[in-house]
Amino acid sequence: MINDDVYDVYEGICSVAKSDSTDFNIGFDVLFQFMKENPDAKTTEEFIEYHILEMGDPRLPDGRPFFAYLIGKPFVAEDWVHKEDMHAFHEYIKIIE
Repeated sequence: MINDDVYDVYEGICSVAKSDSTDFNIGFDVLFQFMKENPDAKTTEEFIEYHILEMGDPRLPDGRPFFAYLIGKPFVAEDWVHKEDMHAFHEYIKIIE
């Protein structure tokens, strides 16, 4: 995987995490905030790989990563949060509530 692509997707995650509102299920909003705060987490690494390799690295016309494939998807933590990050993710939820 090209490092520039990984960096671009991470920057896109950070941009979404800073948004006041998205069209995603609230669980994805929390996930993006968690990934922004935990760039080295296995969850972040695997999400970036998913975006690039499985989804084909969709981009907006200006080149920013496009995460619209998450709109309407149900959020199930076990599907999106790596098992080694699950405790930290649940602790993060407690902090932001």
